[in-house]
Amino acid sequence: MKWPKWSIVRSETGDFMPIFFGTIMVLVSLPAFVMLLLNPDANSDAIRYPLLVFLGFGVVLGTGFIGLGIRVCSLPGSLTYRVTHGRIFSR
Repeated sequence: MKWPKWSIVRSETGDFMPIFFGTIMVLVSLPAFVMLLLNPDANSDAIRYPLLVFLGFGVVLGTGFIGLGIRVCSLPGSLTYRVTHGRIFSR
């Protein structure tokens, strides 16, 4: 399967920028998402649900960027390369 090229990834091997961006997105979005989910403020229903959607999208997008970064940075033949390229059961 041909994977699409991302403009954030500059080379085939060793580009850490997707991991960097994904980590920042997750570290910014996840604590606020968890606090808003577990301990909402009284009478905050008007902003609570749109903010949960926005922060949840940030967590999912950040996790995707971390996965893309691991995919780009993994070396051929390693377990992370086989897992991220869908070749876990092949030799």
